[in-house]
Amino acid sequence: MAKFPHPAARILLWCGWAVAVERAVMPQFAFLAVATATAFLFYPVRTEGWRLLRRTRWLMVVLLLTYAYSMPGAMLWPSLGWASPSLVGMEQGAWRVGRLVLLLAGLSVLLAYTARSRLIFGLYVLVTPLTWLGFDRRAFAVRLGLTLDYVEHAPKPVRWLDALRVPIADESEPTTYVLHTEHWQAWDSAVILAGLLGVWFVLA
Repeated sequence: MAKFPHPAARILLWCGWAVAVERAVMPQFAFLAVATATAFLFYPVRTEGWRLLRRTRWLMVVLLLTYAYSMPGAMLWPSLGWASPSLVGMEQGAWRVGRLVLLLAGLSVLLAYTARSRLIFGLYVLVTPLTWLGFDRRAFAVRLGLTLDYVEHAPKPVRWLDALRVPIADESEPTTYVLHTEHWQAWDSAVILAGLLGVWFVLA
């Protein structure tokens, strides 16, 4: 797995992607959609992307229906009366769902090509300014890492009652969590600069 760029730079790039997706209008939005479709040609991105979309499918349905029935405007199907969604609501709901899809697509690229430990280290680096306020970033990284490990390896009982019967794990031995440090390089700064220029292009 490629080590370049720095995991913190990757997370910042995804944040820039999120800003661009949120602020983009036509035709910039279409350009981002084409970039997303291109990324889905790669198997790791496609696998991770479908997993994220499958887990959020009901959220998308709720968002679309909420916009469709909460925003005033001309009815999409006047013959249905009050049961008809508004045309403006459907349009705004489709925009919101579309932006969410592109946001998750960018996240799938990040997750597909960045190991979990590197992601945690990237967050560990990015929260450094919070240490001035007394935030313990080491405890944050350890808790996040152990929580994600538990979620991945935890047994999945068939029924909720079975979960109550699962014995509590023996925690007599201390658990350690190790992160491998990475140094910020000049290329990482160049990548961030390129990302900022890309966001500026989309928002211009």
